[in-house]
Amino acid sequence: MKFMLLLNEAPEDFALRDTPAKFDAFMGEWYAFGTALREQKVHVDASALEPPATATVVSVRDGVRTVEDGPYPDAKEQLGGFCIIDVPDIEAAQEWAAKCPAAKNGFVDVRPVFNLEEGERP
Repeated sequence: MKFMLLLNEAPEDFALRDTPAKFDAFMGEWYAFGTALREQKVHVDASALEPPATATVVSVRDGVRTVEDGPYPDAKEQLGGFCIIDVPDIEAAQEWAAKCPAAKNGFVDVRPVFNLEEGERP
């Protein structure tokens, strides 16, 4: 069963990658996590996102589009990336989420993937 791990990071995590030297040190844990996912053959896809300051928020109300700079303002942690894993059940997905570096200062949202192609129902 596929699960998406939504990696929500604290502001200090984003600050740890604002220079090449900091980035390399910070990413060491992430590379180890990614290697473990691949070695256990549960990795499907993953990607990191640019820092929250590069985000825009788009909404449409009564047919009017609004675009705001920056991420959603009320959240301390911000979406920093995602992983899609293929594991037997939610408990296995939660185990991987607990091993994820984002869980240390932020949190990992674990969600089952709804497969439209196979007609799966939630």
